[in-house]
Amino acid sequence: MATVVTARPFGFCFGVERAIKLARTGKERFGKVYTLGELVHNPLVLEQLEQQGIRAVPRVRDARGGALVIRAHGCPPAALAECQRLGIRTIDATCPYVRKVQSVARRLRLEEFTVVVVGERNHPEVQSILGHSGKSGRVYSPRMRLTAGKIGIVAQTTMSRSQFREAVANLSRFRYTELRVFDTICEEVAGRQEAAARIAQNADLVIVVGGRNSANSSRLAEIARKAGRKVLFAERAADVTHRDLKGQRRIGVVAGSSTPSWVVRDIAAIARNPVKEDRLNVSRGH
Repeated sequence: MATVVTARPFGFCFGVERAIKLARTGKERFGKVYTLGELVHNPLVLEQLEQQGIRAVPRVRDARGGALVIRAHGCPPAALAECQRLGIRTIDATCPYVRKVQSVARRLRLEEFTVVVVGERNHPEVQSILGHSGKSGRVYSPRMRLTAGKIGIVAQTTMSRSQFREAVANLSRFRYTELRVFDTICEEVAGRQEAAARIAQNADLVIVVGGRNSANSSRLAEIARKAGRKVLFAERAADVTHRDLKGQRRIGVVAGSSTPSWVVRDIAAIARNPVKEDRLNVSRGH
């Protein structure tokens, strides 16, 4: 039997739990509720929400006739203005940590700083931060060269602290009139990353439980790979097979902040007691 260590905390983070609760409360209150894009990056949660009548739409105007939930990642101010223009009710489920980054970006913009966001260019959270940064807002790239001026640096909340520090060190090589750095990484996300790094040191296999398009789950996988460990990405229990577990004596289980706790427990149970592949799907079917 393998030794299995599950990183803590696991289950929904505060921001995700709050967003889901607000969406469900909105459904009870308004009847017809949509979310602007995926509320969270986890297919199991999205399936549950759709069964409850809460459906994701790609554009603001697709929510006409109902209320629109602004997801935990936030949205650019232009999206809120469009809601107001079209008379669409909004339910703001922006994570408080993301709202903090937006606030910092707005303040820097008003003080005429160029805002540099260290994060994934196409991630919805980064797009929401850029929307608050003004026309001069930019996403960090190792190849970027900024000339003299006032520069403010913020981070996507799910960035790894080591990557953020590397970006800051790189940008600090240039001369500016003023340089301000704001570490806006979510402390809970950082804690999960630190736990993943500790577990990876002593594991033969690290199972990352989370949505494949989840930034924070992907970051955990990067951390485990950087430690030289074999990584298995699993969205649900059925993704873990006997073949994956064969010969693995020390297994670490880490989970993204939008992963339901019951999925983590199911996968940890499978890792402890591998069985034949045709009996592996012990998921409760949530």
